[in-house]
Amino acid sequence: MALVDRLILREILVPLAVGILAIVQLLVILQLLQLNQIVFGSAVTLGDLGRLTVALAPHFLVVALPLAFMLGVQLGIGRLSSDRELLAMSAAGVPPLRFYRVPIAISLALGVAVAALVHWAEPWGFQELNRVLNQVIKRNLQSGLTPGLFNDGLPRFMIYVGGQEHGGSGLWKGVLIEDEVGDGAPLLALAEGGRVEDTGGDALMLHLFKGEIHRSEPRGETVARFDEGTFVAGVQAASKNRFSNNEIQLSNAVLRQRVAELERRGGDDDRDQAARMRLELVRRWAIPFACFVFAILGVPLATGARGSKSSAYLITMGAFVSYYALSRVAVALTVSGWNAWAAGLIPNALILIAGLLLTLRTSVLGIGKPQ
Repeated sequence: MALVDRLILREILVPLAVGILAIVQLLVILQLLQLNQIVFGSAVTLGDLGRLTVALAPHFLVVALPLAFMLGVQLGIGRLSSDRELLAMSAAGVPPLRFYRVPIAISLALGVAVAALVHWAEPWGFQELNRVLNQVIKRNLQSGLTPGLFNDGLPRFMIYVGGQEHGGSGLWKGVLIEDEVGDGAPLLALAEGGRVEDTGGDALMLHLFKGEIHRSEPRGETVARFDEGTFVAGVQAASKNRFSNNEIQLSNAVLRQRVAELERRGGDDDRDQAARMRLELVRRWAIPFACFVFAILGVPLATGARGSKSSAYLITMGAFVSYYALSRVAVALTVSGWNAWAAGLIPNALILIAGLLLTLRTSVLGIGKPQ
């Protein structure tokens, strides 16, 4: 490797590594704080927190790698520009495009890593995240029903427990359950005793003993008495677990299958959901190239920033926010009827065009000179 390449590589790698570590840590902590009602409950263990962190890491690495790379280019090449090292190398005959070689090589390596993350690690991470969250939600519900209070932790159900037997049996005494099933009047279940049982999947079973069910009807009230009865409550629909229906957790094959099924149904909601899933398939191919387009954009911006750290942070955040905003525009365009590939490639295309224009300007004016 030439001396110029080694110099640029060293300047970029250090802030790149620090940026990846700092950004991933920050994003994981922020996400755990948003899930505080689940992850900081009494039923959560250190093992659960570790599994949640590992499950969240692939998704946030997809975000962190392009962002940290852009920051590394701004700080590394910006430092060389501010110390006039780029100007000296240009005066020695090194062409401006020569300084793109290392950033582009790094971007391609990061692109391969991002491709592996979005195609395999990220779906696995969201599946694991849902498994852990659902397990924690179920344990919180099993141990978190407070006697004497109305508990609404389960979707569709309101539960009141008068008391709990001593000895750790988990048996309730004096149970009231309101079940908002269907569009009619809710079911009201009263029982002398009951308990929560784990069915093994993403559901809990509310097992009741010696009770009756009441439901108001247009012609009066329907009453049914029972010795034993059960209500099955799913935890995936709980509003606290907002990842349960995320298309990112689906593999490519499952996404294509779901798109075909939704398109066969033909409803408006089905078409919108199918469009989002098609865009997710495009995203998995488009986002690995984000590092490459940031390399084309980042080098001329870094030489113009003259090594200011504040400018490097602002440029990095501005480029990333622009990319994210364009991604949201792509979602809206896909839902409105655009081809998913045409809409999904808009962020990369516009950032690349801006980078090529700045590269052309830098080639004319020269690297290291005031622009």
